[in-house]
Amino acid sequence: MRYIKMDQAESGMVVGKSVYNETGRVLVNYRVTLTDKLISRMKEKGLNGLYIEDSLSEDIEIEELISDELEIKAAQALRKMDVDAALDVANEITDELSMDGEISVNLVSLRTNSDYTYKHSVNVAILSVLTGMGIGLKKPVLKELAAAGLLHDVGKINIPVETLEKPGALTEEEYELIKRHSEFGYDKIKDNISISSKTKMGVYMHHENINGTGYPLGLQGDQIYMFAKIIHIADVYDAITSERVYKKAQPPNEAIEFLMKNAGNMFQPEYVKAFITYIPIYPKGRNVILSDGRVAVVVENRQHNTLYPVIRLLEDGTTIDLSEHEDPNLYITGFEPLK
Repeated sequence: MRYIKMDQAESGMVVGKSVYNETGRVLVNYRVTLTDKLISRMKEKGLNGLYIEDSLSEDIEIEELISDELEIKAAQALRKMDVDAALDVANEITDELSMDGEISVNLVSLRTNSDYTYKHSVNVAILSVLTGMGIGLKKPVLKELAAAGLLHDVGKINIPVETLEKPGALTEEEYELIKRHSEFGYDKIKDNISISSKTKMGVYMHHENINGTGYPLGLQGDQIYMFAKIIHIADVYDAITSERVYKKAQPPNEAIEFLMKNAGNMFQPEYVKAFITYIPIYPKGRNVILSDGRVAVVVENRQHNTLYPVIRLLEDGTTIDLSEHEDPNLYITGFEPLK
């Protein structure tokens, strides 16, 4: 199975993974054969891409980090601002992630609309839990961390959508309002006795930098709670690698370079190291661009060497383990664009 952009979809291709509409209902089922009419319909719905099954990728199995049902459940809880339901989802996310052996991170959402805030919150929860697993946090603590990741942006409901999605530069007043979303989020959950103080501090402090230049309090070092430091890394990584109305998605290697460059300033260095070590940057089944311009599909990840997976060239099916390849100048520059 491999992921292709919609412009590459052709009649006769077989769908490898179900596609959903904005309410979570199935738009196209697994193993359906594509037709021109079906492709046009998906393009009209705004779908960026989909998974297909073909001979080139028949041995690539895409393991789900969390089930489609759970992702839909998370989005519904956040959309309705049902905090109790979100806490249940956080527990389920931790349970599902804890069941996996080798982790293959796949943050592609087969949805026909962006739903960025909800999908971003789920991604941050997943990445935070995986980082927490990497540094040895126990399951009860991971569940609290998952809740903080899932709820970290709930304060954005207080900010007008036109400000959050403004395609141009923000005014100083708009920027200051957006910066208050962590305070707004904390205010929404601070009196909820079902939510731990650890989770609340993760939501409140997730934009604090360890050198004291963050917000809302300008805290530094050990003044910032651990959950907030972990969520900060996951939040920035997912924001950099996501497509928004006001910016294009950047490749994962650039996001990793940003995290490493700012470790010790914005981010806690040991948590950045855990993130890079335990979270595969290029998921299986995704098409990537190599330094020589060729396109390949990721076949397998190498833990502790996440930037150099096993890949297969689309042009001739040759499989290459980049972690052992003799040419140091052959590497991945980023994902194949989805638009």
